[in-house]
Amino acid sequence: MVKISITILGISAYYHDSAAAIIENGKIIAAAQEERFTRKKGDSSFPHNAINFCLNMVNKKIKEIDYIVFYEDSFIKFERLLMSYHIMAPKGILSYLKSMSKWISSDLWMESKINKEIGIKKKIIFCEHHISHAASAFYPSPYENSAILTIDGVGEWATTT
Repeated sequence: MVKISITILGISAYYHDSAAAIIENGKIIAAAQEERFTRKKGDSSFPHNAINFCLNMVNKKIKEIDYIVFYEDSFIKFERLLMSYHIMAPKGILSYLKSMSKWISSDLWMESKINKEIGIKKKIIFCEHHISHAASAFYPSPYENSAILTIDGVGEWATTT
């Protein structure tokens, strides 16, 4: 029987505490926060240093990574923002205009943005925000199965999962 090895690079960026982690066959084998390298508390920039650190730890190149997963689904988050602005209209029009220009020019094209940052064209998988939180608790745990509750200020839609 041939053992299949799957390597996943997880990325969190553009909000706060950007980071990267590599999971191989269901086990975290490398992880780092960008602020550890840039010395900027809560650094939200793309985690180039954290990614490079993780890749070096596992002795792999980015092209050898099977899957890249981003910590939230930009399209679902965009839907929530549109709905929230619609419900609150006309209040928040200035915030809406400022927010939408950023979303339309950048955030809606997250796959392209990430590919540009990593310097290679790869399919990016978008995970729901709270599933990312749950994964960060589950993968380092010693358990085969678990029940996980996440409570957060915001996700794409949910605050509790």
